[in-house]
Amino acid sequence: MKTDKKASVCQGTKLSLITITYFIVRIGTKYAQFKEKILKGAEIMSTTRIIGLLRKYNCLRTGLIIFVFFVFAAHKCDAARSYKIVIMPFRDYTKMSMEEMVPDVLRSLFMQSGYFEPVDREIIYETVSTEILSNMVKLEDVTKGAGGAWTTDKVDLMARLDTKTVKEFGRQLKADYVLKGNISLIGSTMRIDAELVGVKARKTLGSIAVEGSPEGLSSGILKELSYKITDFCRNLNAYDDALSILSLYNQGQYTFDVSEKKLKEILSVTNDAVGIRASLMVLYLSKIRKEENVLLEDKVIEEGLKILMHLDQNFDENILNVFSTSGIDPFDETARILSKRGDSEKAIEVYRKAISVYPMNIAGHYKELGLLYLNNGSEDKAIDAFGKSLATNRGNYEVNFALVSIFEKRDQPDKVRKHLEECIRYARNIEEIKYAKERLDGMDDQ
Repeated sequence: MKTDKKASVCQGTKLSLITITYFIVRIGTKYAQFKEKILKGAEIMSTTRIIGLLRKYNCLRTGLIIFVFFVFAAHKCDAARSYKIVIMPFRDYTKMSMEEMVPDVLRSLFMQSGYFEPVDREIIYETVSTEILSNMVKLEDVTKGAGGAWTTDKVDLMARLDTKTVKEFGRQLKADYVLKGNISLIGSTMRIDAELVGVKARKTLGSIAVEGSPEGLSSGILKELSYKITDFCRNLNAYDDALSILSLYNQGQYTFDVSEKKLKEILSVTNDAVGIRASLMVLYLSKIRKEENVLLEDKVIEEGLKILMHLDQNFDENILNVFSTSGIDPFDETARILSKRGDSEKAIEVYRKAISVYPMNIAGHYKELGLLYLNNGSEDKAIDAFGKSLATNRGNYEVNFALVSIFEKRDQPDKVRKHLEECIRYARNIEEIKYAKERLDGMDDQ
């Protein structure tokens, strides 16, 4: 479920600088104490004791990481469009109690990105215990213990839910994505494998793996994983997001500058995707229609030529979706700007290229091409272009009348008569019929 969030006032807890500093110092002190105990007392401590200390050490470190991310998230005030994501407990093969720590940090990182809306851990756990069908798992295995806490075994059970169950679970939570995965330790290298499930697509969209030193879990491995997942989804949703930005701009909810910035951000993430470039072009043309702007006209020409060059090499149907949704003919607009500036040769080249690579408004492009040829004194080329326009759309009144004028000048009455009759047949109103009929009657009187 995609959500548009607008906030003029930041929500969340406002913590004083003194409180933040105190909290960080306290956790930092405990962090150092536990690390020192492990390093200095490893020889005399039992294996069980070491594992216990390691778990406490990881919990403290996780607390610090999540707290810092929370502080930044609480001060993030930009309005953002987000996708709802459920992050399940990860299956922990390292036995270092990270099945909940990894999802918790990922939730914080995703919230920081502004692209995702992570579902709260408690909501996930409660939904698992009440909504999943009994033939999938035993409900008594996922309920809380007497103290109200979720035990390691119960969390591990949730981490082992199969993809089919996870998809249904995501649907019940009205999420766009569900993320599940596992954590393993091979020698001194930690590896995290994540599976991204699309709830609407009802399938696994992709698998992403990251690895590195356990010491760099928060600063390196998990941050890299969150970046990869975010970039993957940005690419996946790029065109939908671009169309949404254009829609919000047309509704007056986004300013031109905000819309341009957001589209350029998507463009950078999608490796210069031509469909996003098309969205930028539509934005510029929409602005020009409201007010003349020479700088934006330059951008329209630049984007139009780049898109034509791309289409000549590799056609992208997403361009059709963007332009058809907007109702704008981008290449006609580009050629008109060039023609207005006196560069008719470049305008002709735009129409010719558009006709060869863009399967929309072909009749209209041939018509405009013919008019440009006619203005340049190239009658034969104009006749050829007009003829191709009529081959696609016989009922074009302007094209037929343009040919009437050419053939009258060339003293070819049969062709004049033919196109006058076409004008009468396809006239759009009484005035057009009357005018064409008068011209035709005048020929009969001669």
